Amino acid sequence: MNKLPFKVIAADMDGTFMRDDQTFDYKRFDRILDQIHENDAHFIVSSGRPYSRLRRDFAGFLDRIDMIADNGSLLIQDDNIISTHLLTHKTTVELLEFIQVHYPNSSVIVTGINSSYTTLDASPDFKQTMNFYYPNRVEVPDLIQAVSPHDNVTKITLSYQRDFSEELEQEFNKHHAEKIHCTSSGFGLLDIVPYSVNKGNALKYFLRYFNAQPSELIAFGDGMNDKEMLELADYSYAMANGEPALKKVAKHIAPSNNDDGVLEVLDGYLK
Repeated sequence: MNKLPFKVIAADMDGTFMRDDQTFDYKRFDRILDQIHENDAHFIVSSGRPYSRLRRDFAGFLDRIDMIADNGSLLIQDDNIISTHLLTHKTTVELLEFIQVHYPNSSVIVTGINSSYTTLDASPDFKQTMNFYYPNRVEVPDLIQAVSPHDNVTKITLSYQRDFSEELEQEFNKHHAEKIHCTSSGFGLLDIVPYSVNKGNALKYFLRYFNAQPSELIAFGDGMNDKEMLELADYSYAMANGEPALKKVAKHIAPSNNDDGVLEVLDGYLK
C-alpha cells in the first residue's frame, strides 16, 4: 500500500525546484527519487523550459522522471515525447505579425522541438538569458522568413516591461480562428502556447496515464504559469519566494527555492 498520501509529484523549475544559481542537491534528489519509487509514486518536472534544456538539467535522471516542457506543449516519459501540442505554421506567422505591430519593443524567441530562433537585433539581456535556456538557438534577420512548417513550434516567448499576457491573448483571439493562451513565466518573460495548453491540463493527462486522481497529486510552483496545476492538486504548495497572487491559490507555503523547499517538503512526508 502506498505510504505517501500522493502518487504524483509535480514541480516547477525556475524559482521552485532550481536554486537561483541554477543548481539543486543532486545526491539528496537521487535519494528522494529512490524513496518515491519505493512508494510507487512518480516525479514530474513541470516547466516552461524547453525539452532540450531539461534533458541537460536532469542528465542522469532521465529514466526516473517524467517531464512537462514548454508550459505543457510537450509531455515526456522515459526521455520519449508522448504528447505534443503545437502552434500551426499559419498561426505562428500571424502571431509574429501581431507582435511586430502591437509590441515592437519586445524581444522574441520562437521555440520548436528541434530548433529555436531569435532576431539579430534582440536585446543583449534577452540574448544572454536565451543562451542558457536555448543553447542551440539560431539568430536570424527575420523570424517570419526563418520559421518553416517543419519546425513544430511549441511556443513563442516575449520579453516585457509590464505583463500584457491577458491583453495579448484577448486581442489576438478576437480576430483569429485558432486560439492561443498567454501566461507570464516570471522574470520579465511571457509565453504564448496553443489555447488549451497549460501545466494543469498536462498533469491531467499524466494522472490518467498513472491511474491517479487530483487528490493524489502534490504540486509546487512560484509563478502564475503554475496556477492551473496548483488549482488541480489537493496538495498545493507555493514557494516562500513565489508571487503573492499564487500564494492565494496554494493551500500551503514551502520554503524558498534557495532553501531547497521542494526537497524539504518531500523529506517531511517521507519521514
